Parts: sequence; structure tokens; C-alpha cells
Amino acid sequence: MNLDLIRQASWLDAARAWRFTVVFAAISLIATAWDFIAHTTHGVMDETGEQLARDFINYWAGARLAIEGRAAMAYDTSAYHAFQRELIGALSEFRMYSYPPTAMLLSLPLAALGFVPALALWTLGGLAWTAALLSRVIGRKLGILAAVAAPAAFVNTISGQNGAFSAGFLCGGLMLLERRPVLAGILFGCLCYKPQIGVLLPVALAAGGYWRTFLATGATALLLVGVSTAWLGLDAWAGLAHQSVMQRGLLELGYTLWHRMPTSFATARALGASVPVAYAVQILSGGLAAAAVAIVWRGGATMPVKASVLVTATFLATPYAWDYDLVATVFVVAWLAGEAARTAFRPWEKIGLAALVAMPLVLGPIAEATRLQIGPIVLWAVLVLATRRALDPAMSLSPRLPASSPGPSGASR
Repeated sequence: MNLDLIRQASWLDAARAWRFTVVFAAISLIATAWDFIAHTTHGVMDETGEQLARDFINYWAGARLAIEGRAAMAYDTSAYHAFQRELIGALSEFRMYSYPPTAMLLSLPLAALGFVPALALWTLGGLAWTAALLSRVIGRKLGILAAVAAPAAFVNTISGQNGAFSAGFLCGGLMLLERRPVLAGILFGCLCYKPQIGVLLPVALAAGGYWRTFLATGATALLLVGVSTAWLGLDAWAGLAHQSVMQRGLLELGYTLWHRMPTSFATARALGASVPVAYAVQILSGGLAAAAVAIVWRGGATMPVKASVLVTATFLATPYAWDYDLVATVFVVAWLAGEAARTAFRPWEKIGLAALVAMPLVLGPIAEATRLQIGPIVLWAVLVLATRRALDPAMSLSPRLPASSPGPSGASR
């Protein structure tokens, strides 16, 4: 076998990448339409009670409970299941509300709509935001196609999940960081509804000296927590604390879930490691990932490379992430491909980025068949490639780049 077919991947040129994107976009749209038909045979469910867009009912039902002043019910499993059945039918299977009360605030617009219109707003809104952000990196046509074609985006859509919004808050904030530091912090602060996706933001912002953003992030998070507490009550937060024990159990013992979780903890557990050993592996992974972020963000790499390191490292630092959360890695591919277009691809970069894009397609099947969760393997490979690029003096910021160069101490940010 010619190693250069993988190492250089010269066959993966721009024209072929464009054709792949068009084909995957078409497949994604067809598969989404088929899934819609299959899950509307019994109202907004199939014959087994699985809802259209699976987890979306949580965001819709949670918003309705918030409006009705019954937010704490979302964390009472039996009462919440009864409420779900009341909303869409007795056949409805149970879905756990596993988010803090701040998520109810962010999903409030859904409460005024019926299930299908709310789902349309949720899905199209997330796709539009992702497409708009990607368009600023790779152009409008490719940005729109990528927002639909990316396997992570497809998984997010049929799951009715929040991956597009999490990517928008995280990656949108990173794209605004140099020009609008306070607005970037507001976007970052909104991730308090899913804090594991922002776990390394304090490391990056502190290492880079982005103190205005750091403060804006904290202030936004505190404001959302304060408003949710004042409006929804302490009972909702108490319910979340009680339910977190169940969520931890699902993470530690959920062998039926690990194949969809691209984390070091899930990999260790899937391979048979005990819970303490799996946590030790996760701590080691998180520590190394945090160190990579700190080193890169203190250096002179371009913002796209810094952002790529941060997003990739995030999934190696948290023990809890899902395949639909990988929408954020689509931005990593866009950023690093853009850097490579400016400076040329380095060995292994093309195949690494291709693997990162394809990962959600093969994540589950490989893990189920072999008990090997490949997510962290791919993520570590991309993190190493991005860090290598960041630490190469030839790849650092130059006057020709439109982004402003960070000062030596970052004190002005």
C-alpha cells in the first residue's frame, strides 16, 4: 500500500471535496425526509412510541413547563413522562430532561408553538445559524451545503438536539473574539445550559489574555442562572441536583450509550475499564488537552488554528459528549482547511480532517461491533495536527492576515 495515499491524500482535492459535500447533502435531505415520514405514522411518533426528532420533545415540553410555572416537574421522571404523554399521546416513550433550568429560558420561544412548528423553528434556526457562520469561513454556497451535509449535522437533526446551537455559541463566539470581545463573551456565557461544551473556555481566555471576554462570559452565565432561579424557582435546581445522580449512573453504566459518546471516559468503559480507571483516563486526557490549549493560546498562532485547538480539545476534556455535539468540529475542518489553503496542507492533515468529518457516520457502528470508541483517537490525531501547525513559527500570524495580531500580554483585550 502506498502510504502517501493517506499521508498526503493528494486525491482529496477541492473539486472532489465539493462533489462529496453535494452527495452527502442530498443523502442527508433524503434520509431526513424518510425519517420524518417514518415517525409520523401515529401523530408525531412511530408505532413504538419513538417521537419525531427523538429528543426534541425535551426542549418543547421544558419550555411549556417553564411558562406554566411547573419547571421542577421536568426533573421528576414519572410526572415528566406523564406530561409528555399528555402532550403527544399515551404511546410516547420516556425522554429525560437532562439540562439545567437555564436551558428552559433559552428555549422559551418554542412554548408558543405546536410540536411540528416548534420543531421546524428549532431545526431550521439551528441550520441557518450554522450555515451563516460557516459561510463566513468557506463561502455561502459551500457553507450552506456543509451545514446540511456534515454527518454530525444530520445526526443532530434527526435527534432533535442542540448541537447546532452549541456550535453557534462556541464557534460564533470564537469568530467574534478579536473584533467584538464582549459579544463573544455573551455567546460563551449562553453555554451555561451545557457547560461541558465550554469547559476549556476559561483556560483559553486566560491564557490568551482575553479578560473582557472572560468577564462577559461569567457575567452572562450568572445572569442566566439568576433569572432562571428567580423565575423558575429553587425547586427546579434542586430537581436537577437530584437527577444528576441518575445522569451520572447513565454515564458510568450506560453501555448502550457509549458507542455514541466520543470521549475518553466512554472509550475506557467500552473497553472494560472500571469506573475509577475510566475517570483516571479521562483526567489524564483532559489535563493534556487543557495544556495544549494553554500553550497554543499563549502563542502567536492564527485565531482559526487557536479556535481549532480549543474546540477539538474540548471533546477530549469532557467525559460527557454526544455525536450530535460534533457539529462544532465542522468549524474545525473549515478553519484548518482555510489555513491550509493559505499555507499548504501538511502531511496527514487532509486525511485527519476527512476522518473528523466522517466520524459521526462510523462512530456508532464501529464501537458497537468492536467495543472500540474511535472518537478520541480521531480527535487526538486532529489535536496533534492542529497543535503542530500552531507551534510552527512559519504558520504564525503575519501582517497579511486580516485578523489583528495579539499583543505580547493581551492586556488590552
